[in-house]
Amino acid sequence: MLPTMQSLGVTIAWELALAIALAIGVSAGRSEWVDEQVDERVEQVQETETETPAQAEVTPQHAEVRQVAKGTAAVLSQVPQTLVFPAWMVERVPTLTAVYYFSPTCPHCQDRIPEILGMVAEGSMAWLGVASSSATQSEIDFFKAEYKVPFALIQDDENGTFANTVGAKRFPSLYILEPPLPGAEAAPGTLILQSSVAPFHPGSSKIFSMRQDPGDPFKAFDGYVGPATCGACHTQETESWGLTHHAIAYRTLVARERQQDTACVGCHVTGMGQDGGFVLGEDESQMRDVTCEACHGPGGPHNPIAAKVDPRGSCVGCHDAEHSIAFSVEKGMPHIDHFAAVGIPRSEWRDKKLALLRGEAPRPLLAFPEGPTVGAKACKSCHSKSHKGWKRAPHGRAMASLTLEQRTQVGCVRCHATPRIFGGPPPTEVTGYRLDESVGCEACHGAGERHAADPGTDNIVSLGGSCPECVIEALCTSCHTPRWDKTWELQARLQAAKHP
Repeated sequence: MLPTMQSLGVTIAWELALAIALAIGVSAGRSEWVDEQVDERVEQVQETETETPAQAEVTPQHAEVRQVAKGTAAVLSQVPQTLVFPAWMVERVPTLTAVYYFSPTCPHCQDRIPEILGMVAEGSMAWLGVASSSATQSEIDFFKAEYKVPFALIQDDENGTFANTVGAKRFPSLYILEPPLPGAEAAPGTLILQSSVAPFHPGSSKIFSMRQDPGDPFKAFDGYVGPATCGACHTQETESWGLTHHAIAYRTLVARERQQDTACVGCHVTGMGQDGGFVLGEDESQMRDVTCEACHGPGGPHNPIAAKVDPRGSCVGCHDAEHSIAFSVEKGMPHIDHFAAVGIPRSEWRDKKLALLRGEAPRPLLAFPEGPTVGAKACKSCHSKSHKGWKRAPHGRAMASLTLEQRTQVGCVRCHATPRIFGGPPPTEVTGYRLDESVGCEACHGAGERHAADPGTDNIVSLGGSCPECVIEALCTSCHTPRWDKTWELQARLQAAKHP
């Protein structure tokens, strides 16, 4: 078998490469949804859209205009290019021809072939494969036989003339070529490049279907189309999505080795169990993570046969009482702002993405209900045994582990003391924390004022009783990050912190 990309390490590298690509720019005409080297530089494609008052608004904090589906013009307005090719290429394009540029050993080229074969089956044009100049004939022959490729596969010349002519930089890419019209004045060797998607990512076939009939571009959106297709037009929205926890939802399962647990996977992917949706075990699927269609439905509002979906109604299907702390739609919506990334410097976007991947980004949906804390002493009257054990445990002595200088830094105190109040922005001064009690009861169970006044189970967060292990771990790792706690292991820590 040819090499394939199956390791989860590569999966995570793909995510980071995608993050960097989005930070630099995404468009459909020359899509930069990159899945190669993490530090690879990506070209930024200029947008050519004309903004309208209905689409755009300028916010005080950002000079850049927020625009719905900003990349649409780049998708639909392909400008044909007249290019000169060598004779061996021209003779292969007697009519409208789709050219699949690939490397037979490239795992992405292997992964995309099923989608390419689906386009071939439509029969709307001729097909040709051009392998890279570095490929061997035996590799090309094996690729053709292994994937049952029904069209001819030839090889670029030793100078990479085809790749250089069309500007191919990554595998795989797809180009639509045709000869000049009969009688047209054209130089020898001329072919017209009508359209391209380079590189060709999962779901890119939908981009070609949109271009075939710009007057009715969404007629093929009758099922899942994938985030690459959505992101081709919705460039700003995709950049913003990339900074949300939705964008790494599947990764959190991989990190906990729970990607085979059917009780968990459905809320960390898109369309599981549905035609065209995520299939259990397909770690490289474009439908992993909570993508656009998880909230907006298959094909989103462009689906010509489905009823329109209110995306807010999708939230509570996963963010229920068991898996979220005091969740409400009103609480969640601000954190999926579709234009949150507009206008921020690319370096800042990258830093935010890296913090997300490292587990160091804020987790606002884990926030406790609003209210003032009352301090561990107020808990002691009813929970004396627990209070005694807490005093001896690392949480009860957390402030003592800080130096005198660190005790003046809110960034350090944040994880070593209990806030005086939950709700609103986190304290920016150390005086906003209960420095005398370190990580007290309310740091893990939420504000206790109402509970102290009227003890009950509905006005305090009872970890372990109402929250599954994943929520508990997510809460713990808001401070116990890989950067600050390299020996973190959930079960051992829960046992150490166990109390009556």
